[in-house]
Amino acid sequence: MPPTAARALVLALVAGCADDLAQTTGEPATTEGPSTTTTSGGPTDSTAPPVTSSTGTTTEGEATSASEPTVGSTTETVDAELCLRLGGPEGAEALAVTIAGAVAADDRINAYFLNAEFDGGRFIDCLVDQLATIAGCPGATYTCKGMTAAHAGLGVSAIDFADFVADVATALDSHQAGSAPLLTDADKAALTGALAAFETDVVEDAGSDATLYQRLGRKPGLQALVGSWLPGVLGDATLSGFFAGVDEMRFGTCLVRQLASIDGPAVYGGEVDPPPGLEPGVSAAMPCRAMQAVHMGVTNEMLGGAPITSADFVAMLSHLAAALAMVAADDEDAAALQKALEPLCPEMVVDPEDCPGVTEVDEFAEVDLGAAIEDGSYDGTPASMACATLTVPASGFDVVEAVEVEVGVETGYAGDLTIKLISPAAETVTLVSRPGLAEAVDDGSQCSGDNSNLSAAAPLTFGLQGKKDAELMGDGLDTDGTICKDDNACSYTPNPGAAIGPDLASLAGSPAPGEWQVCVGDSCGGFTATLQLARLRLTRAK
Repeated sequence: MPPTAARALVLALVAGCADDLAQTTGEPATTEGPSTTTTSGGPTDSTAPPVTSSTGTTTEGEATSASEPTVGSTTETVDAELCLRLGGPEGAEALAVTIAGAVAADDRINAYFLNAEFDGGRFIDCLVDQLATIAGCPGATYTCKGMTAAHAGLGVSAIDFADFVADVATALDSHQAGSAPLLTDADKAALTGALAAFETDVVEDAGSDATLYQRLGRKPGLQALVGSWLPGVLGDATLSGFFAGVDEMRFGTCLVRQLASIDGPAVYGGEVDPPPGLEPGVSAAMPCRAMQAVHMGVTNEMLGGAPITSADFVAMLSHLAAALAMVAADDEDAAALQKALEPLCPEMVVDPEDCPGVTEVDEFAEVDLGAAIEDGSYDGTPASMACATLTVPASGFDVVEAVEVEVGVETGYAGDLTIKLISPAAETVTLVSRPGLAEAVDDGSQCSGDNSNLSAAAPLTFGLQGKKDAELMGDGLDTDGTICKDDNACSYTPNPGAAIGPDLASLAGSPAPGEWQVCVGDSCGGFTATLQLARLRLTRAK
C-alpha cells in the first residue's frame, strides 16, 4: 500500500479533532462517568470525575522552543547509508504510519491515542521528521516540540514507554519484511535504541505505580475488572430491570473509558473511530454520554417502574468491590476507586442527599465565654484546663468526615498554653502543646520560651490543612507581637508535642452527635489567660 493511502487509513484509526495536542488542565471533563442504567431500549453509558491527565503522544507538532533541544541537535546520524536502507523519506513516512497503527491497536497504551483531542496527523508528521533525522536523511530536521515539553503532565510510565518501544520494534520488523528489505537487524536496533534514549525525557512515572490507572493494570487491567463487574450487576435481580435493551459491549467500553479517565489518559466523551475489534460500541459519532442525561427518567421495569436510588448505586459499588477482589486489587486502591466514583451518584439517583460521600458542614460555637484559664495549673489532665462544651445534635449526617477547630484566647504568653479537643467518644486530640518547647512529658511541668501574645479578636484555626506547624506558633514575634494579628499566621496543623493520643484524622468515621469539648491549659504562672471563643467545624456524612 502506498504511504499516502496507508497514512489515510491510520489517520482514520487515530483521528483527532483538536488543532493542538491536549495538555493537562486539571479541569473537570465535560462529560461524565459510568452509567449503571439505560433508558428504555437504549444503551447505557458512563461518566467521569475530573480528569487529571489527558491525551498524549511520543512526539508533538508545535515548534520547539529554543531552550529545549530537538532530535536533530541531540542525535548523531546512525549511518550515512541508513536513510537509503530505510527507504528514504518515503520509507520514514511508511514506517511512521506503521508505528501509528501499531500503537493505536495496542490496548496497553492506546488510551493515550484514542481520544478526539489527540492530533493523529501531527503525530505522524513529527514521527516522520524524527525517524528521518535519526536516519540521517538529507535535509531532515526535527522541529516539533521537544520530548519533555510534549509529554509534560501526561503521566507516562516506564512500562508505557517500554511498550511503545516494543511496538516500534514490531513495526520495524514489518517494514523490513515489506518495503525495506535492505534494512538490517543492526539498523533496526540503532533506530529503536535512538528512540529508547528519550525515556528520561518522556517518562514521569518511573515506578509505573503513581496512579490508579497504572496500579490497576492500565487499560487491560480495567477491561478485566469491568469483565468481572458487569456480570454481577446484570445478574442482580434488584438491578437487572434497569438494563432492559442495554448494549452490553458499549456499556463495558464506556465503563472502561470512564475508569481510565479518573487519573489516566483516556478522555471520557472524546471517543474516536477505533481500530477494528477495539472499543466496541463507541465511535466519533456515538461517544459515551453524560451521566445525568443518560439516567434521566430511567426506571426498573422488573420492580414496577421504580426509579434509581442511592441504594441501587451502593449495590453497584458492592459488585465493584467483589470484582476488585476477583482481580486481586490492593485494598487501598479498591477503596480509592470506589471513592472516586461516589461523586457520580447525585447525578444518577432520585435521592442524591443519601448518596455515599455526600456530606454537610456545620459549625458549633461558644463565644464571649470569659472562661478563666487557671494560671500555672495545667498538669496534663482535662480537669486542669478551662473547657468549652459544644453540643452536636443528631441530624442524619452523623458520621465524622473531617474536623476543624477555632480557638480564641487572650494571653500575654502563648508558650504557656496547651489546647486539646475531646470528642463525644472521649478521644483526646492535642492541637498544640506549649509551642516552642520540646517538652519531655505532657504534664505541664516545663515552661516554654515563647512570649508572644494571643488575642481572641485574632483566633487560631487548627486543621489537617493548616498552613503552619503548631509547634512553630509565635516564632519570629517578640513580647509585643500578637500571633495571627501581626504575623498573619492564623492556620495551623496540630502538633501534640509529648502528648500521646489520636490526631484529627483518626476522628474520621467516629460518631458526630454528642458533647465535644475544647480545652485550654496554662503551664506557667505570671500571665492570666482567658478562653473567649471555641468553634467546631464538622464535615459530616451519613
